[in-house]
Amino acid sequence: MMKKLISFLLALTIIAGTALPCFAAGAEPAAGAKTAETAGIPFVLIRGMNFDGLTYKKGTPEEQNTFAGVDAGELIGVIFKAIGSGLIHFSWEAFGEVVCDYCNKIMGHMACDENGNSKYDVTTDNYEKAVANYPELLDTSSADEMGILKRAIEIYGAENVYYYNYDWRLDPLMHADKINTLVNTALADSGKDKVNLVCCSMGGIETVSYLYKYGHDKINRLVFLSSTVSGTHVTTDLLSGHVTVTAKWLWIYLKQLIGKDNKALGLLVDGLYKIKLIDGLCNFVNNKFVPNLIDTVYDSFLRDTFGTMPSVWALVLPEGYNECIKYMFSGKEDKYAGLIAKTKEYQKVAAKRESLLKAAAEDGVSLCFIAGYNSSCIPVYTGGGCNGDAILEADRMLCVAKVADVGSDLGKDYKAANPELLSPDRVVDLSGVLFPDTTWAVNGARHVGCDYGSQMSDFLFTVVNHKGDVTVKTFKQYPRFMISDTGTDIRLPG
Repeated sequence: MMKKLISFLLALTIIAGTALPCFAAGAEPAAGAKTAETAGIPFVLIRGMNFDGLTYKKGTPEEQNTFAGVDAGELIGVIFKAIGSGLIHFSWEAFGEVVCDYCNKIMGHMACDENGNSKYDVTTDNYEKAVANYPELLDTSSADEMGILKRAIEIYGAENVYYYNYDWRLDPLMHADKINTLVNTALADSGKDKVNLVCCSMGGIETVSYLYKYGHDKINRLVFLSSTVSGTHVTTDLLSGHVTVTAKWLWIYLKQLIGKDNKALGLLVDGLYKIKLIDGLCNFVNNKFVPNLIDTVYDSFLRDTFGTMPSVWALVLPEGYNECIKYMFSGKEDKYAGLIAKTKEYQKVAAKRESLLKAAAEDGVSLCFIAGYNSSCIPVYTGGGCNGDAILEADRMLCVAKVADVGSDLGKDYKAANPELLSPDRVVDLSGVLFPDTTWAVNGARHVGCDYGSQMSDFLFTVVNHKGDVTVKTFKQYPRFMISDTGTDIRLPG
């Protein structure tokens, strides 16, 4: 669903809100084995964005998902209506208003107000106790976070597993309070003094906010999986109006969407790129479409929907913050004063992020970072060539790596400060990341691709369960750099 949304409209690019049988088993216990150290430690999972989990007017006759969904037939009708309106009124604005009205229809209930609070009656399911208390969580799906939850229940028992589901639009610092309450509940239930915590995707900023407010004393091992721990380029670019489409990035993105199996369509896209038809399309979009529509899209939809979500602002990179505030709220500072005040607090969190993580590591918290790369991100912003996992950018998820543009490498003459930290394909250099000894980069891994029963899931739980210090050299089958051919499998490079 997220990919459909993101490819449909600029706004959702902001939302932009996995035992290897081929290796011999060593002394490391199997992913599902309980060790003396891990058996009783509560497992806390903080999920990422969950569109399906947000409900408008729950329990009333008007109940519906806050995202109404995109119907292909209706979308085509809207496009023709927009074109017709634009031609009749000879106005780009008329065209844009029709499109924005449709976007507000399907996503408008997600909006927050000028203070960053939910504008509508939107709720989500909260799980304040161990998973054992919620029958609906005992028979989950097998993909992404729910696949992780399903495997955790098998390994630790539902009475030792805790799941933080939340309204991802809202204040990360408020979520920090709720995470703290859940962690305290887990410790009280178990009699332990620490938890193992895995945060996925958007859960990264919620977890950093927790560290900011409550410290790290209650955490044993903390795994950032495909996470927003360091913010995103896409959010920063789009909140500052840096919207552009580059032909090369669009071509690569379309090829990855099509996939290797549809060779005919792939050849067609290749042909369109070679004869520069895609270039022509991008030139039209950048020179006509964007300049004439960008104000309408931001004023009629984007600013008061995604632009009012506190979580979105928590993803803004510090170096772009002032420009984003100016672009989004210039002349409207008084109206959005409450929200702006919250955004300044998130920048305080961002400014302390590195010191928070380093302090945790120095005090014995085991910090691990896992992310995929070699997939195109949505190519509608200045950094549209960023290499990532099709949802988030790899350099930010890896906290903070040097990564070549998608479809490229760093060059044959590129020299890493530490050759061991340069991936065999010369795409990722981990020399500059905060924790190179506990950072794994997986070529081709899917976003939060630890599906139940997958090799990526085995990898994740082997890392979580290890009873001693864990580094990229701890497990022969799980080195610093790996390859995933399906998005959820793992093999060694070469």
